[in-house]
Amino acid sequence: MRWIRGRRAWFPYALAGGVLALVVAGTVGWFWADRAQQRADNLRQLDRACAGLLPGERLRGFVPGDGAGVLEEYGTMLDPGQESRALLNCTLSWGSGRWEPAHRVRIRAEAQIAAQVEEAEAAEAGFRHSSDFPLPLPPGVTGSTGADDRVVGSEVSASLSVECPGGLRGRKAPSRTLQVSVELPSKADSEYDVPSTDHLLAARTAVATANWVTERQKCGAEPIRTDASPRPAAGPTPTELCAWLDPEVLEFARDTWEFSGDGAHNRRAGFCSGHTTGYGGPPGLPVVEVTAESWSGEFARGAYERHTDAGTAPGQREPSPARRDGSVVIRTSAFSPKLALWAESECDGGTAYHRIAVTPAFDNGTGDGEKRVVEGADLKRLSADARATLDRYLAAADGWPGRANCRATTVLGEVEEWPR
Repeated sequence: MRWIRGRRAWFPYALAGGVLALVVAGTVGWFWADRAQQRADNLRQLDRACAGLLPGERLRGFVPGDGAGVLEEYGTMLDPGQESRALLNCTLSWGSGRWEPAHRVRIRAEAQIAAQVEEAEAAEAGFRHSSDFPLPLPPGVTGSTGADDRVVGSEVSASLSVECPGGLRGRKAPSRTLQVSVELPSKADSEYDVPSTDHLLAARTAVATANWVTERQKCGAEPIRTDASPRPAAGPTPTELCAWLDPEVLEFARDTWEFSGDGAHNRRAGFCSGHTTGYGGPPGLPVVEVTAESWSGEFARGAYERHTDAGTAPGQREPSPARRDGSVVIRTSAFSPKLALWAESECDGGTAYHRIAVTPAFDNGTGDGEKRVVEGADLKRLSADARATLDRYLAAADGWPGRANCRATTVLGEVEEWPR
């Protein structure tokens, strides 16, 4: 009887424990089922948002299940269309941080009026316009990619400017310029760690957005290929527009060279560059790096003003004083000394400036501010190298001056860009 009474004493507790276990298990199961359902809803939202232009498969890893995504989208090209300055403006975010969402996606496509285009050109005037866009772009299209830190993590961005000869609808004022910008989350810890694959993803998303707009607007822009092989930012072979830059023909340093430059013609500016991966070559001051830049119109004025402010425009500096034997003394600095040669032309985009810069290699010494004696014959050779590079650049049919139909060229003079 004592055993029966003991059994009756603990039996209610065991029963209550079993019921509690079932309740806990049911709650946990319901919790995970609810999260799974929420994530499924978020994924469907991702596929539908921003006119279906988001790279959903590549963004799934950022989609949570513990909260609904927040979608804000508007624009004149949405269905139904909305009154807006943008053709498409879409932001999709998940999670809430202290200052910003945990992850965020943005796409914006805008028909820019003439005043906006002029303002953007004035802001960018005079700055180097080598395109870092990882895909080849047709004429009339320029682009770039970048990365930025966020409070937690980083994001990658891409932008495109597309010329539309047939015009764009959506603004009261006429517009022939489409501006597209894209921002995507990245798993990199900082902007410096964002991989090239993320830049390529942002670029392809921007291209898909631009093609979506131009196809529906029928604005006369050539479609941009999204399946094209990525264009390396730098490599052992120059781009088509920079094929004139041949170190062997120009008798530069005999070494392995790496090149970068424009992949498509930009009517406002051009850029080509090459440098060795080591040192060597003929005696004297072998050229180990060369840069060719051109600017037209507003960009030309901005470039000249910028170099004037820096004291590196033609006519601002006297040549280095020569010693009795014809040699000159210069100082190296944290930046390699270079000799620049300027020219002015009339081109399709208006008055244009061209600047060639050649950088020589020094055989000894690396100290900042250390004096170097340069023989007169070596300095003349460096000057001849700059002129030969300019002549080859101007004569190349596929170079920027050739494609811009530049003519009536005047050589403005050399600029010694080194401390004395």
